[in-house]
Parts: sequence; structure tokens; C-alpha cells
Amino acid sequence: MTVEGGAPTEAQRARRTVGAFVVATSTIIWWPAFQLGAWGQVFFEQILLLWAAATAALLVVLVKQGGPRPAWPLLASLALPSLWVVAELATPPGGGAFGSVLRWFGAAVTLVGLPVMLWVLLTTLRHDLIEVVPVRGWLAAAAVVVTIAALSAALGWLHPYYLTCEDFTVSGNSPPPGCTPAS
Repeated sequence: MTVEGGAPTEAQRARRTVGAFVVATSTIIWWPAFQLGAWGQVFFEQILLLWAAATAALLVVLVKQGGPRPAWPLLASLALPSLWVVAELATPPGGGAFGSVLRWFGAAVTLVGLPVMLWVLLTTLRHDLIEVVPVRGWLAAAAVVVTIAALSAALGWLHPYYLTCEDFTVSGNSPPPGCTPAS
């Protein structure tokens, strides 16, 4: 329903914003999820991408004027990638079991943190979305993002069936284990 003159209602604008959030989040989450499926790990540049974005989002939220601030657990979630970077810097190369745990932590923080970071930033900058968009709308948005991440991981895992080793090499990536040689 629109108001006079055909302008969208506030609820319609909110749904469009959430739709844009879902598309943006899905666009960002697919590659780390695909990496996890194809190579069994999330590469450092994706983890550092999250670090840069989360740190920028934290600074935006901290210097933002007006409107409510997110609760401290959400602010702390934006600081997690920086804590990961500090822990990596304090761990010797290789790092043994602790280094392995750190790398899996970095992957988990990336896959979970990217959508959460975007949601924190979106709802901080547009705090009315919490009231305007019903819980079922946020659950549907989360379900779409999780579905895209899961399908991306599956596509990564299934890469031998539709991609060749050369596809990875030409794109600047190292071929993952089990890739199909070019014919």
C-alpha cells in the first residue's frame, strides 16, 4: 500500500532496506563460504576484509551522533576481528594447536561476523528498522543469508563437478584439492 501520490509507505521503505541488506550480505558471504567448501578454510584476505569492515563499523557506531547505540555485546562483536588480529600477531607462525584454533576462530568469526556486522551497522544507522520490520521479516532475511552461505559452501564442495583446475588458476586462485583437470 502506498500513500497519496504513489510514494511508498514507511513499512515498504523498511522492507526495501532489509531486502537490500539481504542482497548485500549474500554478496559478501558467498566467497568465504565457497572457500570453506572448496579448500576447507577461509583465506586470510576474507578474514582481514571482515576486520577492516568491522573496525570501520565500530568506529562509525562510536562517533555517530543521535539515535540509540547498540548494546555492548553487539559492540563487542564488532571488536572480535581486532582481537583475532592481535591474537594472530602474538602467536608464532605455525602456532601449533593454538594457531589452528585461531584460524578456525577467524573463519567462524568471518562467516558469522559479516552478516552480524552489517546488521549492527544497518540498525544503528537506521534504528527505526527494529520497530518497523517485524521479527518474522528479520528471520526471513537471516534464513536467506544462511541459505546462500550454505549453498555457496556446497558449491565449493561440489567444484569438481562444474569447475576445472584451470578455472581456479585463471581467476588467480590456487586449485583446490580434488579439482578436475582441464580437458
